[in-house]
This record gives sequence, C-alpha cells and structure tokens, in this order.
Amino acid sequence: MKKVIIALSVFALILGSCKTKQKGMTEVNEVFSGNKYEGNNRFFRATGSGESSDLETAKDKAMLLAKQRLASSVQTQIKQVAENYKGDVQDASNIGDFKQRFQQLTREVLNQIIVEINVIDQKTFRRDGNGNYVSHVALEAKKKAVYLKLKEIASARTSLSQKDKEAVQQMIDETIKSVE
Repeated sequence: MKKVIIALSVFALILGSCKTKQKGMTEVNEVFSGNKYEGNNRFFRATGSGESSDLETAKDKAMLLAKQRLASSVQTQIKQVAENYKGDVQDASNIGDFKQRFQQLTREVLNQIIVEINVIDQKTFRRDGNGNYVSHVALEAKKKAVYLKLKEIASARTSLSQKDKEAVQQMIDETIKSVE
C-alpha cells in the first residue's frame, strides 16, 4: 500500500510539472491557427496581423504582412521546384544561367500573382486599454493557378530560349500533376 501511495505521489508530481502555463506568463491563443489556415497540397496560405489607432491602417498592416508571408511561401515552393528540376536535368553546363533566368521569372510571377489571392478569413478587434484596432487576415492562393501563371509568363518571355521555355513547361506540368 505504501508503494502505491508513493507511486501516486510521484505521478501527481510529474503531472503537475507538465502544465503548459509557466509562472509569470499567459498563453496566447492565435486568431487564425490550425489546418484551415496552413498551406497544403492545393493552396498556399498565410496569415498576418496589424495594430494601429486607425482601423484602415491596422487592416492594411495585416494585409501587407499576410501578402509578404504568402509571397515568401510561393517563392520557396517555386525555388524547390527549380532545384528539383536542376537535379533532374542532364545538361548541367548551362544550368547556372537557367537558374538565374528562372529566379527572375519567379519574381515577375510573384508581382502578378500576389493580387490574385483570396481572403479566407478576417477579424478585427479593438483593444480595451488604448483603443487601438488589431486586425487579423488569412489569405490563400491556389497552387495550380500560381503554376499556370508561371507557365504563361514563361512562354511569353523573350529572354528565355526555346529550350528554357520547354524546360519550364515540362517542370510546371509535372508540378501541376502533383497538386491535383
């Protein structure tokens, strides 16, 4: 019986030390968190928040941050696609130039794509203490639409050789198949 009481005491002590609340700190629940707001196989997603004494400025700050995060996510994904292609390509003598041209193409696509996003959620609060507005926004862009835009811009680019255009077309077609 004494062993059972000791075991229960040790268990209670361990359980008590596993609390998520830490001394002097309060856990903050994020407004847009969870699977619904995370990127997946079909969508690029990002969230942002902004605070200001002016409602529109708070919303603009939140939108700007979310767009920056979305663009970063798109750029990272496209860079990965290019790296995968680079690993598959047989003629490595010209891959450095191709990579540079592809990065320029990616930047151009980002400038056009970032306006083709959907707001999936938006909430605004007013802070009790100082009256500031705090705005939160969640955005998404369909991966397939981003890749199709990349393909469209690549085919129209005069700075890309026909061989580069074909490589981009093939690379994007394979990527689109993986997101469908």
